[in-house]
Amino acid sequence: MKKEVLYGGFFSFLPRMRSFLKDIVYPERAVCAVCGCVSKGGVLCPDCKVRLRSDGIVMAWEREELEPGLDAYVLRPHTGVARQLVLGLKHGAEKCLADELADLLLPVPPHIIFPPETVVTWVPMPETRRRERCIDHGKVLAEAVATRLNLTCRPLLFRLNANDKTQASLGRQAREANLSRAFAASEKIAFPVLLVDDVLTTGTTARRCAEALRKGGADEITFLAFTRAMGGASSYL
Repeated sequence: MKKEVLYGGFFSFLPRMRSFLKDIVYPERAVCAVCGCVSKGGVLCPDCKVRLRSDGIVMAWEREELEPGLDAYVLRPHTGVARQLVLGLKHGAEKCLADELADLLLPVPPHIIFPPETVVTWVPMPETRRRERCIDHGKVLAEAVATRLNLTCRPLLFRLNANDKTQASLGRQAREANLSRAFAASEKIAFPVLLVDDVLTTGTTARRCAEALRKGGADEITFLAFTRAMGGASSYL
């Protein structure tokens, strides 16, 4: 038990130390977060900013029905600059990258309408993983999305178990089992919900969260992810 506490504390300290050293060697906005070139005061250098807008442009605002009544919107394939931003935010604890991703939302296509009473929320992560990564990247992304859409943002879900197994290393069936009855609504929901996540892969997380939100009373749920790790969309917007 003592060894687990010792090693757990040590490894949770590593991301903080890495971030601290990186800020000393490469101050934020001095160099590009993706390629390392001089960024001229931005998170991304001019070339990477152009690449972020152009990578997978034909897949921008991809729409897919994950299940009846649950549409997902995805902004980019999980490649190139968008992928590097997601990884930097998720594993590098660089909060500033959320703003670059959220800027991809604009301009919102005119036929995609989120009512003003819509509440933006995110997928809650296990507390142990949040401590290890030093960031709740889902919360940061949701807040950035809400700011750009002029919507309210707050937590609407919580974890029912302490399952800390990451979805990334699991297949479709294992993902379903891993998140079975993992979430519950934190309040009575009588308004539209926009659920935000970084990557859409099999859609398991979105479906499980939507299930919990519906049990909490939600009738209208939309899922938004910044990147798509797999193909198979039904339409392109």
